[in-house]
Amino acid sequence: MATNLVVQTLNDGFKNTTLKIDGFVNAADLSNQTVLDLATLGQVDGFNNKASTMRVTRINFDIEDALQVNLDFDGATPQNIWRCTGRGEIKGKMFGGFPNNATTPNGKITLTTEGGGVATTNLAFTIVIEVVKAN
Repeated sequence: MATNLVVQTLNDGFKNTTLKIDGFVNAADLSNQTVLDLATLGQVDGFNNKASTMRVTRINFDIEDALQVNLDFDGATPQNIWRCTGRGEIKGKMFGGFPNNATTPNGKITLTTEGGGVATTNLAFTIVIEVVKAN
């Protein structure tokens, strides 16, 4: 299987959005792939207003060994949310979540992989991200 990325929206309510990201990397890393764009999500209230900002409250990941997946808030100067390796869960809800602190944020989360460029067989990963939207 060739390098591939599939993003599935599991929930897109007024306040919360949950995404599932499945990827396969083989001989080519993924670079700055948009996995979430606030402009494409549903409204945050009953008046058809779109979200202007977000916080990541939970990241659950299962990354095959030898691969690293970087999640970043996109903007003029992107800001790293988390470097995912191995298996784990990052719970940010207890402190309000990771705010979008990119310089001139554009409402996107991007994904980049490291280690897949030298892979001779598929390296797979699955990530679930929970986001709280606000306007």
